[in-house]
Amino acid sequence: MDTFVYLARQPILNKEQKVFGYELLFRDSPTSQRAVIQNDFYATAFVLENVLNNIGSSKLLGNHKAFVNANREILLDPILSVLDPKLFVIEILESVKPDKDVLLAIQALHQKGYTFALDDFQFSSKSVKLWTSVFPYLSYVKIDLPRNKTRSRRKAVEFFKPKGILLLAEKVETQADFMACVKEGYDLFQGYFFAKPELVTGQGQKTEIATLLNLIQKIKASKSAQEVEDLFLQEPDLANLLLKHLNSTPLLEKPLENFKDAIASMGELRLNHWLLLMLYSRPEMGEKPQSSALFQNASHRARVLENLAKKIDAKSDLASKAFVLGLMSHIDALLNAPFKKVLNALDIDKDLKKAILKRKGVLGQLLSLIEAIEEDSPKKIQSILKNLSLTDTALMESIHEAYL
Repeated sequence: MDTFVYLARQPILNKEQKVFGYELLFRDSPTSQRAVIQNDFYATAFVLENVLNNIGSSKLLGNHKAFVNANREILLDPILSVLDPKLFVIEILESVKPDKDVLLAIQALHQKGYTFALDDFQFSSKSVKLWTSVFPYLSYVKIDLPRNKTRSRRKAVEFFKPKGILLLAEKVETQADFMACVKEGYDLFQGYFFAKPELVTGQGQKTEIATLLNLIQKIKASKSAQEVEDLFLQEPDLANLLLKHLNSTPLLEKPLENFKDAIASMGELRLNHWLLLMLYSRPEMGEKPQSSALFQNASHRARVLENLAKKIDAKSDLASKAFVLGLMSHIDALLNAPFKKVLNALDIDKDLKKAILKRKGVLGQLLSLIEAIEEDSPKKIQSILKNLSLTDTALMESIHEAYL
């Protein structure tokens, strides 16, 4: 089913007032100047899906950079790897706390070529100390003019310029603001003096949750690129959407002419992350503020359970089912409906149903294990590990690998 989708873009300009890039912003209707965002995770997933699939990055960005907001949950989730690192800048929201897990995620993305901006920075000795570990991975720092007096703005230039970090003045409201920041040494500028966020619309396609979950599982269980191609050809709307996404990239040297080339271009891992992005951006998945935490937990569970399942049986489809099991483990809370009703509507694999509803079978024990870990129940953990013939080392490796 097709629907209209919306987002906004606000230009980021250089000293010559030419467009350097755009910050992409969530919008929930064609009339909203600002969106009430209860869930940063859903808002970013919604923006990314519409840029990649429905509006197209070429149409929206040309050859300019795209700055996209990332809260803690988005930073720790694998879906950011769908983005082209040459085109997208990951903007770390001011609400993020730079703890060990966040730093590891930033380091891993940086190694893959991604660049980062720090949003709404208020320059002070306290904030500098807090973010010191992240500075080596930053390309941009956004200095909020209302929150930084002239002295702080100048100190920010003195501090960040020698590190090779570009300074972006945001909330530039007047010609005087702009001229002052240019004189102080700022590189980039954003604010109502130049332009308010511009609404952009596109035609969206609603893909059923069951279809997405089914494809994620089957792609993970596939043994060849031909199997993956055959799976997508059974879903022609999704196959066409994938081609549209890849061909809308402005950095693509030449258009992809067939689906086989699209599969080769994406690879299994990015394909799964692309499908996950569509799953996360479903409106019903982001209706509640707590959905963000639920998503993050479900995504982490999926990766840990997949790793554990590979250690139990690397040759069967157990690992692919375990991954989907983790994704579905909070779907009752996300959709605000009893598990039984949700699972009947999704028509999923019987092994997954037994695992979720009755904790039966190997999958059921794996789900009980992850719950015991989260409940910090050592006796239960050891009992389940013994039943599954898994060691403490295997468990620790599976948890560690889920963050890589």
